[in-house]
Amino acid sequence: MSESKFPERVCVVDDDVDFANFLTRYIEAQGLQTACFFSAEDFLKSSQISAFDFFIIDLGLPGLDGVDLISMIRARNQSGILVVSGRLGPDAFIAALSAGADMVLNKPVRFDQVFHAIQSISRRLPAPTAKTAARAQWSITSDGNTLVSPGGERIPLTPVETRLINRLRQDALTPVSRTDLTEAAGISGEAAQRNLDATIFRLRRKIEQKAKSPAPLRTSHGIGYQLSEAIVEIVSSGPPEE
Repeated sequence: MSESKFPERVCVVDDDVDFANFLTRYIEAQGLQTACFFSAEDFLKSSQISAFDFFIIDLGLPGLDGVDLISMIRARNQSGILVVSGRLGPDAFIAALSAGADMVLNKPVRFDQVFHAIQSISRRLPAPTAKTAARAQWSITSDGNTLVSPGGERIPLTPVETRLINRLRQDALTPVSRTDLTEAAGISGEAAQRNLDATIFRLRRKIEQKAKSPAPLRTSHGIGYQLSEAIVEIVSSGPPEE
């Protein structure tokens, strides 16, 4: 196996604190850099999706579950994804692979088995390039007029869309209620929440048409909406693309 294909930075996302910490230490002892998170939300708040070239993910995470997290990672890059989980009924197994996982291991599992699985998956992956290693994240210009995708596509925003995104950014990756969002956006009237849903729908469609990737917005059923990825502020640099 070419050393250039072997991952250098491994991310473990597992709410079993003891298992995650001991696994992280074992992987570090094999010479790899590692980081550990105990929920999908903690990982996403770190804005480090593009900082790792291999992921080890538990499916039964609190809050956002492992299948959704795999889908989000896979939408951004082609890093190796290994599921190590105790929740492995037939439906969960199929869902994990369909979301983009490369291999699934059932707990309990030995740490050397996990490391051999990393090796096996890495043999089948293309060697990482400087371009993929340096992938950016979602950002918004300081004037709020433009959303910028990880690929650099610039999406112009209306004042209402800007207010919505800024309100979502205030709560990082946690849900914001429809009431709070309509107030922040200045949407009022009897049909305020329907108008909010329509505005979010149009914003998602605009982002996905321009960026050619999923919009960083999620519906939080029964509550409202939330960001699925962090959006950082950058200094404005020129007018948005038309």
